[in-house]
Formats: sequence, C-alpha cells, structure tokens
Amino acid sequence: MQRPIAVLLAVLALAALPATSFGQELTAIHVGAIGYSDATSEPYVAQNAGIFKKYGLDATVVGLSGGGAVVAAVVGGSLDIGFANIISAAQALERGIPIVVLAPAAIYVAPHADALLVKARGSTLRTGADLNGKTVAVTTLGASLQLCASAWIDKNGGDSKTVHFVEVGFAEMGPALKQGRVDAAMESEPALTRDKAVVEPLGDAFAAIAPRWALGVFVASKTWVSANPDAARRFVRAIAETARWANAHHADTARLLSVPSHIDVATFAAMERSEYGETLTAALLQPPLDMALKYGAIKSPLDANKIVADARAFL
Repeated sequence: MQRPIAVLLAVLALAALPATSFGQELTAIHVGAIGYSDATSEPYVAQNAGIFKKYGLDATVVGLSGGGAVVAAVVGGSLDIGFANIISAAQALERGIPIVVLAPAAIYVAPHADALLVKARGSTLRTGADLNGKTVAVTTLGASLQLCASAWIDKNGGDSKTVHFVEVGFAEMGPALKQGRVDAAMESEPALTRDKAVVEPLGDAFAAIAPRWALGVFVASKTWVSANPDAARRFVRAIAETARWANAHHADTARLLSVPSHIDVATFAAMERSEYGETLTAALLQPPLDMALKYGAIKSPLDANKIVADARAFL
C-alpha cells in the first residue's frame, strides 16, 4: 500500500536535516498561523518537515484570520504560541497585554521583497507624488502593508495623507487594477507572480522602512512561558532550525507546501520566496516599531532592546 504523499514529502524533507534527537516524550503545543502565504507558513514547514517533533514538540498548527486574532487566542489560552504581524504585536505590547515576543518569523532583506507596491501594466504612475489623491489597495487598513505604502509615498515626493486606502484581498488586486477601480496596490506573492501579465512594480515599499526588518514574530503569553519554559525554549530552537533549513531549501519547502497551500511548485519556483529570521534581535524589530509610531499605529515609542531582553529573561 502506498504511503500518503504528505508522509513521503516529510521523509524527503527530513533526509536533509541533521539527525539530532532529543529522545523525550513529546510535549503538545498549539501554534497559531495565518493561512498558507509564504511569509506566514513557517509553522507549517516546521510541522510537515518533522522539525517540531525533532525538538520534542507535538505541534498542532491552527490557522486564524489575522495577527490580532492570533494575539487574542494566545492571551486567551486557546493557543500556546502564534504568528503575528509586527504591527499587531506592537499594538498588543503598547496596550500592556502580557505577551512575550519569542522569535522572528518572516523578515524583509533588500532587495528581495515578497510584496511590492504595484500598478496596472502600462500605467504612467512613477513617483509617490503621482499617488497624491489616488486610491491604493491594501489587505487590512492600518496594518503593515498600508504603513509601508505610506512610507514609500512620503519618501518619493508624495503625501500619504491625501491617499485613499481601501481593503482588497490579494486575489482581487490584479482585477481591481486592470479595471481601474484602484490606482495602485500592495500585492504579495504568489499573487504578484500570478498577476504579472496585468501588473508591474511601482516601488519596493518594504525598503522605505529599512534594508532588513521583521515582518512578523512569534508571540506567547507570559503566563504560558512562565509555566512551560522548556517547551518555549524548544520552540525557539525548532523555529530557528526551520528558518535555517527553509531559507536554504526552497525546492523542498515548495513540495511540502504546494498541496495544502494550493500553490503549484512551478509558481513557487517563479516567485520571490520569503526569508525567515533565525535570531531575535533589536535591529530586526526597531525599524517597524519606529514606522508604527510615525504613522500612528502605536501612540508611544517601543524599545526593541527591552522586547528582546524580556524574551531572554523568560527563556
């Protein structure tokens, strides 16, 4: 009897990993993720490649709708650890919600952006000033993509305060641009690759923040980390190994994710792949925190050094 394809893929992936084994009984944890986009799929890679089990973790990965929902589930106790975009995490920290940032998730490293500010192919838009008074699509109002677009517009001669931002799903951005319903959009992979016949880049909005910064982080409640420090440490080590392995094995991760994500291997091969952070540092966190403050997503400064120090104190 043939093994299921998922098992075969996991075996292939594990063959590329070091043969270290912890030999302890598995600890059950629930990890929150957001869909199967490349930038948010690191927990699925860790699960499907057997890396969580290698570190003694029996992980159940739970998909939720967004970073705010993940933070709420972590604080409420239905999740132990979760992926959150950096803005959702920053807003939670500012409000004094008792979470710990454990590790970086997807990061931006110039010039390899997996999301771009795009326009309809053939559009005459060129600069930030050209977007004054125009309509720009983002997936979530006030979140990271809008803030990045605002920063790019302001750094390229425009005034983001005059721009009308609207919520549009990634799958609808290409048609919206082609039909003229929006003038530009913050579009992410794999939609960028799928829509390349109808859209073209206007600018790398991520670069307007910094050459290297954390797009997302893994968070846990302080209560859970205090009660489960060993499991938290093993998660951090597991996710760091996942980042190292995934960053160097794009073809393997494409095979692991193609079926559950409904992204075919050819599209994975053609698109800009996400990079995952391996170590939590203040240098990765501070640029987006400063951006969030500048554009009003948070109201008071957050010190990335303190966030990293808090994580180390708990771990």
